[in-house]
Amino acid sequence: MRVLWFEVTVPGRYKGDGLPIGGWQDSLQNCVQGMEGLELAIAFEYEGKGEVKDIDGVRYYPINTHYNLLERQRRGMGWEVVMEKVNPRALEIVNEFKPDIIHVFGSEWSFGMIAEQTSIPVVIHMQGCIMPYNNASLPPNYGDRDRLASFGLDIRKRIGLWKGNRCKASRAAMEARNFKAVKYYMGRTEWDEDLVKLFHPGARYYYCSEALRPSFLETAQPWSPQRNEKFRIVTTGVGMLKGIDTILKAAKILKDYRDENGRPFEFEWIMAGRMTPESKKLIEKQEHLRYEDNNIILKGYIGADELQRTLLSANLYVHLAYIDNSPNSVCEAQYLGLPILATYAGGIPSLIENGKEGILVHTNAPYMVASKIISLSKDEALCKALGAASRARAMERHKPENIVRDLFACYEDVIRQSK
Repeated sequence: MRVLWFEVTVPGRYKGDGLPIGGWQDSLQNCVQGMEGLELAIAFEYEGKGEVKDIDGVRYYPINTHYNLLERQRRGMGWEVVMEKVNPRALEIVNEFKPDIIHVFGSEWSFGMIAEQTSIPVVIHMQGCIMPYNNASLPPNYGDRDRLASFGLDIRKRIGLWKGNRCKASRAAMEARNFKAVKYYMGRTEWDEDLVKLFHPGARYYYCSEALRPSFLETAQPWSPQRNEKFRIVTTGVGMLKGIDTILKAAKILKDYRDENGRPFEFEWIMAGRMTPESKKLIEKQEHLRYEDNNIILKGYIGADELQRTLLSANLYVHLAYIDNSPNSVCEAQYLGLPILATYAGGIPSLIENGKEGILVHTNAPYMVASKIISLSKDEALCKALGAASRARAMERHKPENIVRDLFACYEDVIRQSK
């Protein structure tokens, strides 16, 4: 079987920089690498003129996405220039490699439109989805006026906001075109399956779970209750869609809390990931609060090994996104067996059964978040039970052999259906 993948990230093996293979597409490649009867090629966006290479039995096709000054200006206002640059080369690669099936990662990128130009079957592997993501791009009570205020007198950022809004609309239109062109999809949550059925009635949908980083799977240790001086909460991912405003509000409530004896709730909340200065300034100004003043530690980006140590040192993992599909951060915390508090958002309810494998709350609910955190801090037995059930489910869900089985069942059925 000849399979051609299209993705936007540069595969770790192509980079050859000696760093651990990371990212879920690299992880999926690790599951299928060297399989008998598989001829795999991977095409991907690449800044500059990269060489076509054969590495360990896989052919790599870099697609030059270096934009000149004029193209960069157009790129900032819409996705037309991306399609003009990427799609003709993508078709050349299809005609050169002649795959039996084309596997596109993400409905939100332009590669899906290759289905308009070839009779070879195309399957899109759902990631996010631009249209519902755009709908949740800012927290409640936030708007463009607040973002403009956070920019001050910086004209470039103000123009950038206008261009960004236009670009979001252009990208949503491109995604709608992808949904119209492609009739085969694979995903892993009820959320992405429902969206596929909504945007392409009659489409065929296949289940295939997300692969976790091999370095993480190989070294993962089960979590056990921690005896920290302060109740330690960990969150990874700090974009606006991740509910970072809710975190700040919930932390303020926890800091002000006093029990029946007047004692404060001693806690620290570690946020791992790079928060942009604009996002931090916007939220702190809107909420009249500062992260650092409310027991929140902004760690910035940390590597896989340090992340695993940080997670294992925590008492609770919290994920308060406004929208998400199946966030790897939650899946990794589950795989370690941490108790998890997360939101009823996107595909998260497909990962966690409320009350059995974790605790789910509604989005933008800082008071409920604070209440649940305090309750969990007093119930070690419940935390252990939630973590153990969550770990058992995650270990089965992310078994490489199960992922490979589902992936190739999809490939074989799509090829058969297309004939």
